[in-house]
Amino acid sequence: MGAQGSKMPCPTLNYFSICGRGELARLICALGEVEFEDKTWAPAFDESGGWRQGYQAIGNAFGFPGTMPVLEHGDLKLFQTAAIESYLASIAPKVFPGLTPAQKGKDMMFAQIKADINASTESLLFKKIDGPTLTEILEKWYPILEGLLPEAGFVNGLATPTMADLAVLVIAKGCMPFQAAPKLASFDTVSKYSKIKRVAD
Repeated sequence: MGAQGSKMPCPTLNYFSICGRGELARLICALGEVEFEDKTWAPAFDESGGWRQGYQAIGNAFGFPGTMPVLEHGDLKLFQTAAIESYLASIAPKVFPGLTPAQKGKDMMFAQIKADINASTESLLFKKIDGPTLTEILEKWYPILEGLLPEAGFVNGLATPTMADLAVLVIAKGCMPFQAAPKLASFDTVSKYSKIKRVAD
C-alpha cells in the first residue's frame, strides 16, 4: 500500500458548539497547524437551558462515560479534556515540538487553571452555585493567574504563543461559560487584571 493509502485520517474533535472545554483544543490545532475535524454538537442547549440530549452516545460508543469532549484519531479514542489537549499538542507539526519539558509543564499548568475556572463558571450557569460563591472562587483564581503572567511577551518567553497563552485567551475572551457566568455574577474580569487583558489581546 502506498504512503497516501496508509496515511492516518485527521483527528476528529467532538464537542458542543460553545467555547467551554473544547476551545483550547481547537486553538492548539490552529496554532500548531493540526488539520482536524471540528464535529460540533449544535445546538448545544435545549429549550430548558440544559444540554441538548443525545451527545452521551458519542463517548458511550467507546466505553467512555458519555461526557465531552471526545477525540477520535484512527484507532485512538480519548476523553478527558487535559488528555486531548496534551495529545493534540504532541502531534502538532508547528510550535509545540520544540518546547522543553519545563515549557510543556508550564503550558499544562495554565491549561489546568483554565479547567478549574471552567468548572466553577459552568456550575453557576447550571445553577449548582450562586453568584457570590462564584465571585469568591474567581477572586482566588484571577489574582493567581495575573501573578503568573509576565509583564511583557508570551508566557514561555518565546517569539510565539504556546498553550499557556491560549488558555489565558480562552479564560479572558471565551463567551460560554468563561465570560457569561462572571457577567451574571457581576464579577469584573477586566479592569483589575491588566496582564490577563494584555496576553489575551
